[in-house]
Amino acid sequence: MSFLLTILLLAINFFISWSNASYVGRYWSESKEVGGSFRRYVVCGYVMAIAGFTMVYGYILLLIAPFVLEYYNVKPEIIAIIQQISSDAIYLIVSVPIILSGFRIWILSLKAAWEERTFRYLLNAGWNSYAQISNMVNFARNAPSAAGRIIETLLGGSKKRSKKDNGTIILAFIAIIIFAILGGYFTADAIMKKADSKYDGFASAWSRIKNEEEYN
Repeated sequence: MSFLLTILLLAINFFISWSNASYVGRYWSESKEVGGSFRRYVVCGYVMAIAGFTMVYGYILLLIAPFVLEYYNVKPEIIAIIQQISSDAIYLIVSVPIILSGFRIWILSLKAAWEERTFRYLLNAGWNSYAQISNMVNFARNAPSAAGRIIETLLGGSKKRSKKDNGTIILAFIAIIIFAILGGYFTADAIMKKADSKYDGFASAWSRIKNEEEYN
């Protein structure tokens, strides 16, 4: 049951990250020309898409890793260590950009809600406030212990294990992190570029303005 729930959560996160990458891709080229806060807003969304995909690929690798490591006769306790510190590292790598980018998006949503004062903008600001505060509180609670486990495993506990076990831990740990980050970046980049090539943000905005003028 927990395995199915994990797969469902990863699928949801993948869909959200796909939507973020596609959305920012629609305005990527236009944001370069406009610049300013709009460009920063789009870049923040792109960073969050990369982080989201990185998390998905990271945890997929964590699900696959035990089977690969067992095939190479790695000890169960070493596999558990690799899973623990890799999970901690993925959490830290993903959380930091999400919180930093989310902070920018949060402030912009509050500003928009104050200026527009419509239900749509107020609802968006409320959700962003909940998500950002929740992310920051969870990070403050979990980040120190996650970082501590990584440092203790790689530095403090290395003397208690054989050189072979230490080498296996380091290599597997690095491989999981690198493949997760590269997978996150290239997936978000491909989706963003595809949306950028298909969608003209300026033409769409001009069409909306003309429709509003004709309606009024």
